[in-house]
Amino acid sequence: MPPLDDRSFEIAAYRHHLVAAAFEAEGEGVTREIAEAAATPHRDPGGREVWVSAATLWRWLALYRHGGFQALRPRARKDQGSLRAFPQGLLDRAVAIRKEGPKRSTRTILKKMVLEGLIEPGSISRATLDRHLDRLDMSRKRVGTLAKKVFRRIRTEAPMELVVTDFHDGPYIQDDGQIKRARFSGFIDHYSRAILEGRYFLTEDFAAMRFGFRRLLGLHGCPAKFFMDNGAAYRSLRLAAGCAALGIHLVHSTPYVAESRGVIERWNRTLGEQFEYEVSLRATTPTLEEVNTWFQAWLTESYHRDVHSETGQSPAERLSQRPAAGSPAPPMETVEEYLRIPDTRTVHRKWSTVAVAGVRYVVSSELRGRKVRVLYDPCDPSYILVATSKGGVLQRATPQEPGQALPVPEGPPEPPAQAPGSNYLDLLLAEHERHRRIELAALRMRPRGETDLDLPGLVAHLEACRGVGLTDAERSAAASFRRRLKPLDPDLARQALATARRRLGPGLHLDEYLQVLETHLVRARAAAMTSPKGVKV
Repeated sequence: MPPLDDRSFEIAAYRHHLVAAAFEAEGEGVTREIAEAAATPHRDPGGREVWVSAATLWRWLALYRHGGFQALRPRARKDQGSLRAFPQGLLDRAVAIRKEGPKRSTRTILKKMVLEGLIEPGSISRATLDRHLDRLDMSRKRVGTLAKKVFRRIRTEAPMELVVTDFHDGPYIQDDGQIKRARFSGFIDHYSRAILEGRYFLTEDFAAMRFGFRRLLGLHGCPAKFFMDNGAAYRSLRLAAGCAALGIHLVHSTPYVAESRGVIERWNRTLGEQFEYEVSLRATTPTLEEVNTWFQAWLTESYHRDVHSETGQSPAERLSQRPAAGSPAPPMETVEEYLRIPDTRTVHRKWSTVAVAGVRYVVSSELRGRKVRVLYDPCDPSYILVATSKGGVLQRATPQEPGQALPVPEGPPEPPAQAPGSNYLDLLLAEHERHRRIELAALRMRPRGETDLDLPGLVAHLEACRGVGLTDAERSAAASFRRRLKPLDPDLARQALATARRRLGPGLHLDEYLQVLETHLVRARAAAMTSPKGVKV
């Protein structure tokens, strides 16, 4: 007796049930039983309501009379296991692609074959290819590469109703000659499964999370609920305060319960299987910029366009179908103030500057020597906010530029003329401070009505002093000098640089000649300020 599997046994029992009455009948009763069975709907083994024709019932009755119950089992197709949907060569190519990367998903294999021009999009179904790969023991299930985690489901009704974020260990990249592990920060919309914002960073910290969160707010507005784990990057009081001020319900998952983050965990698995695995197959280790460029292309051309197995729609299509459940994007100035990183710094006693992330920022001279609270963005060093201990913004400080005149606090009024017996050193000090204030004011003065030496002319004078052509960096320094002190009197600049070359000699560093030129300009402008009617001397 051949072995019976459950499926074939159910089908044989179902067929026997339909023809049993006809088998027991005699004469005309057989025809009557067949006709009644054909005129009545039945439930097949799958639970569907079906109608069976009289011809089929007569065939089943003949099989039962000839071979008994076993004859009612469905026959295996003669071509079972053979290829009918596509040529053998395409299956061989799919097997080769799977062997190149055993963890490569079937969806990625089909995409690769489309890009290679072997098939048209949609010409081969994923289920069909999976079935043939499984028959050849080449499915990921057979080789044990599929993940085994199972997560429970959360139901949402509209985009931006729930946004989930997480960090993920990405591929290895090269940075300044070193091999480092990239960290992916992603924000996924639970309703559409669209990645609203995502990119790779070198660090897993608040600065990286803040960069993505700020872009999320600017592009898509505020989510109704923001869900994340308990990592250090997400436990910032600044983030909690910012979300509260923006009306975002911030929720942290239960520690060590990954099921609550199922949607982002499943995305991380997809990212690893379909994108990061392809990066790992590259012959050379890429840079962070290259990985982010490839990721954006894959996200737009593949992930957002493919039908998601959970929703039955592509993420891009589902995201655009319904209005967002969150609130509109707030002013970015407000977001920046809420999410900037706070820290405490001491203002330099002489330079009126504070150092933040290796950059010096010029603050008000009244704050010299005092501790101040700064709010900064590591990804945007163009300015910082100087705030009081209670959070009020005092000043928007910008980086100090080379040669920039620093703010000078207003000193006490000049002392009245003293009698001949006054202290000589005090008189000298007062005169020196007066000259110093005049020179600093002259440095900021922009004379009007003068002709201005253009950049090529300045470069020509400097090259004559150096004896060689200026490099790109030296030309940039000359351009910065001209912007800071223009207009440059052509005659005065020529005379000053000729004097510098004669006294100092040729071939010195560019800064030596620029310093001489700046000194001549400051003295000439100071003299113009003190001479009658501003006559140039």
